Amino acid sequence: MASVLSGPAVQALFGARLPVLQAGMGGVAQPELAAAVCEAGGFGMIGLYRHEEGEICELLARTAALTPARFGVNFVPFVLDAEQLLGRLACLADRPERPVVTFFGLPEARVLRSLPAGMDYGAQVGSREDLDAAFDAGLRFGVLQTVEAGGHHLGALTRARALDQADQLLAGGRMVFLSGGISNAAELRLALDAGYAGALCGTVFAATEESAAHARYKQAIVDARPDDTMVTDRFSIGWHTHRHRVIRNRSCDGDLSAGVIGFAHYFGKRYPILRYSVAVPTAQTEGQIEDMALYCGTSCKDTHAVRTVRQVLADLTS
Repeated sequence: MASVLSGPAVQALFGARLPVLQAGMGGVAQPELAAAVCEAGGFGMIGLYRHEEGEICELLARTAALTPARFGVNFVPFVLDAEQLLGRLACLADRPERPVVTFFGLPEARVLRSLPAGMDYGAQVGSREDLDAAFDAGLRFGVLQTVEAGGHHLGALTRARALDQADQLLAGGRMVFLSGGISNAAELRLALDAGYAGALCGTVFAATEESAAHARYKQAIVDARPDDTMVTDRFSIGWHTHRHRVIRNRSCDGDLSAGVIGFAHYFGKRYPILRYSVAVPTAQTEGQIEDMALYCGTSCKDTHAVRTVRQVLADLTS
């Protein structure tokens, strides 16, 4: 079957043949995943979370060595103050890769007023009000997240409401992608038919061969069904401002000690992971993996095996 193709505006901005953006999931979305998505026709992003400038430059160079395609980076303004965020954006301005920048949530107004010129910016938000604010600030695209999404939630919209209210949400020809539990071609087609530019997907890519997620985390996604996920505020150490959808585990069900349950190894450093930490288990994590934050959206309904990125995109777009 023929694949669903991106519209001209999406292809011009992202260089993506397929109308699918891969979420910049902190820890999970490393160069190998972002590059694989780009090579398969979608648009890949690196999750930068709290990365420092030297680490960011290394991640950009590693990704560019794996693909000649344009790719993106994702920042989380909630865990960086304005000066930290502006410093990281300034270091991107002179990089040859010229990545597309996506913010998970809107940065402070003074950040939006001081964005370095020459880069393309967008934001993932969870409400019509924040979507309006993003475009009023001059951002080129938006991602509207619904509560079916795994990870941290930015609002309370359901996907059904986002589809029903598409005319108002997309007024003025805005380029907006829909995010939250989209895991098959029929759901992507509904979003496109409603006027969305495409979909941003996270969980289905977290469970791929190219993802940096820990193997036991990937298998937990494969084994889970939507009823096995829950929205909670349990995993708040390191980021306490938002509720999140995770796979229910021991940490969700009991009031256990917030002691060290593992360690993450990254850029030559070893970081302790506390129970109820925001940290997601990656391939470089050791310890009680099943008790950590296993972010997972309702898209686990169509994730029956650990697949390649190319297989995921084929299933989404055929």
